Amino acid sequence: FFTALSNVYYFCHNTFMWFKRIIYGLLGVRNREDLKDDLATFTLPKLIFLFLVLNIAFIGSIVMITRYFL
Repeated sequence: FFTALSNVYYFCHNTFMWFKRIIYGLLGVRNREDLKDDLATFTLPKLIFLFLVLNIAFIGSIVMITRYFL
């Protein structure tokens, strides 16, 4: 059981590492050279995925705020 969980963690960690590095870079957590390297290898599918995730997060937060306060 723990081996399966470790395999899932390893897959997700490696698959979405670029996404975490871009977000951390935009938040100022990383240095400039690493962000340049990540942006140089940025592809169109990654850009679309990033756009969708950020839009869903923004729209979701607006919906949650309006439901909570209204």
